[in-house]
Amino acid sequence: MNADDNRVLEKIYNQRYNDNYRKNLDGFEYSRWKAIEKFINNIVSNSVNTLLDYGCGNGLHIKLWEKKFPKAQLYFTDISSIALDQLTFKYPKYKDNVKQIKNDIAPFEDNTYDVIVSVEVMEHVANLQNYLKDIYRLLNLGGTFIWTTPCANLFSIEHIYNFITQQIIRTKEGYCLWKWEDPTHLRRLKSDEIEAILRELGYVDVGFEFRAHFFSFICSRIFRKRMK
Repeated sequence: MNADDNRVLEKIYNQRYNDNYRKNLDGFEYSRWKAIEKFINNIVSNSVNTLLDYGCGNGLHIKLWEKKFPKAQLYFTDISSIALDQLTFKYPKYKDNVKQIKNDIAPFEDNTYDVIVSVEVMEHVANLQNYLKDIYRLLNLGGTFIWTTPCANLFSIEHIYNFITQQIIRTKEGYCLWKWEDPTHLRRLKSDEIEAILRELGYVDVGFEFRAHFFSFICSRIFRKRMK
């Protein structure tokens, strides 16, 4: 993937946000919200001074970051200029803390953030290595990176369903993907693949929390069929 891929993705997301993409949290995203909140309680101390939402979109999770990190300075970055405009319109107090990702780089200083969060972003980025390298660059020594992503683990409900229905495909990178996914989903990783990449890039103390989502998966399939 190259700079042209990033420009294509930027154009896609600008159009989506112009069309009211992710204006509000969907029902299943509230359960993700609660899972993130629980995960934060388990792994992050209260002494957080700076937090960056990497791939923030138009700021759907700002209330969560404000709740969990009330003393922290919050910063935001995304590939979509339209999404960032919407964020600053809704939250003008953060207008000086918002910058656009360009060429796989969020234009902030190295070693700046105690916590970096990235919610459902990994599967969308054009270059996975560049994305993780940039986040590593931005983290303080001893900082915490929290991300969420759909997984491709064997025997998960989605893997079983897509194996049975023969809807598993391989990406050019060698990862899995389901045929029916959002076309901007570029990959799914197994947890061991994620850990290997993170450790290769210098991340330490890699851990996972798996969220059961049987009912959200079933509902997503039902509603998708109804909408066709």
